[in-house]
Amino acid sequence: MADSKTENASSIEARLQILRQAILTGVPYIGGVHPVKAEDLVLYYDVEGGNPPNRRIDLGKASEDDLKDLAAACQKATFGVNQADVLDETYRKAGKMDLDKFATRLDVLSSGILSAIKQDILQGQAAGSDKVLVPELYKLNVYGPGAFFKAHKDTPRGDTMIGSLVIVFPTAHEGGGLTLEHDGKAWTFDSAKELSASKSTPAIAYVAFYSDVTHAVEPVKSGHRVTLTYNLFLKDEGKSPDVGARLVPSHNPDRIFEETLRALLADAEFLPTGGLLAFGLSHQYPIPGEAEEPHWDHENGTWIQRPSRLPPLLKLLKGSDARIRTVAERVGLETNVKILYNSGEPYDDEVGHDVLTDDVVNLNHLYGEDHRMMEKIERTGIIVERDAEREERFAEERREYMGGFDDDYKIAEKDVKKTAVHWVTKVTELNKTSSHFLAYGNEASIGHIYGNAALFVQIPAFDNGVRGTAA
Repeated sequence: MADSKTENASSIEARLQILRQAILTGVPYIGGVHPVKAEDLVLYYDVEGGNPPNRRIDLGKASEDDLKDLAAACQKATFGVNQADVLDETYRKAGKMDLDKFATRLDVLSSGILSAIKQDILQGQAAGSDKVLVPELYKLNVYGPGAFFKAHKDTPRGDTMIGSLVIVFPTAHEGGGLTLEHDGKAWTFDSAKELSASKSTPAIAYVAFYSDVTHAVEPVKSGHRVTLTYNLFLKDEGKSPDVGARLVPSHNPDRIFEETLRALLADAEFLPTGGLLAFGLSHQYPIPGEAEEPHWDHENGTWIQRPSRLPPLLKLLKGSDARIRTVAERVGLETNVKILYNSGEPYDDEVGHDVLTDDVVNLNHLYGEDHRMMEKIERTGIIVERDAEREERFAEERREYMGGFDDDYKIAEKDVKKTAVHWVTKVTELNKTSSHFLAYGNEASIGHIYGNAALFVQIPAFDNGVRGTAA
């Protein structure tokens, strides 16, 4: 018969699994068909060298010739690679028109389109948040027969860009579906089918998604797919039009997450002396490079680290990452983005550790053998416990390095204080960091230490007043 501790451990793991499932619920996009006014489908555009030079097209009832004229007025579409625009029609074949060449009657604010997407794009933002969703029209594209765009991610137009909104006009076309991929899952939004099945007239199709979602435009089989693309920014309410903030529905995964988190806090055997709940980030963010070099404190004879640059990232979190932060804060818990490093190597004669730091470490002022450098990182961060899965992975790396003959070679375990941690979701490599230093061996070289950003919720000790209040 299982004892009470075993039963409670199973109960804790069951609750952690509920947290895990609540986070994984949902998709990274929102799409549909939205009714508009007839005049919203009117577009004005310039024709270089044309007679007349200005044209008008009603995309609600445009003929094939009208659409061919619009396509002919476009330039060939490029795409971004390493901060440069590249033209390669084996990767992207489409037409584009920049903002100074066209004007649209469609207003995504007054038409209600922004209201239709903000609930999902701003998921995780607390009601009353000072952050609002601001759309900025970016470009017009025309995809004619055979046009396509292979899988890619949108180039961020600033640190506060959270995603993209694509408006598809109701022009006759077949194909051109938008496929989206994220975290090993895939979806397809076929705007042509959505529009043809819609009973709303006039109407447009729309799809909004986060900026780190991989997406592609499938080949257009016939007709012309005409789109407007808006960049979506998360900005301070005081500096932007008031487009509203997310309200938390009464029945959703956030409620389940919150109830389960409160139940864990009320359990005296869950991290009784405090610790961390850890979550791998599910989206990409503008992680800063190496921090400024620490300065030497002559009086105390030690290096003093600069203030962390990671706290601002908390306001940029999106999707499930933002939901974790918002629920934790609502419960009264502190959340932080930290960098996770592994201080061990397969060839070390000591056991390595998981180390958390408040910033991307700067090692420029240090030099040494690369497998000793992480010992210096241990002194700037906190050492945390590894779960069984991560421990086994590192053990397997060592067995591979030792050729499977490490049973008789026992490595030393340093006597260090470790902070307890439960990994609810696995650490990801979407936000990988790199720090370099001068390494020496047979000859000098540049060594690198890699880390990964992750989200951590601080759990106080059970006898702390916060847990009693939160539960």
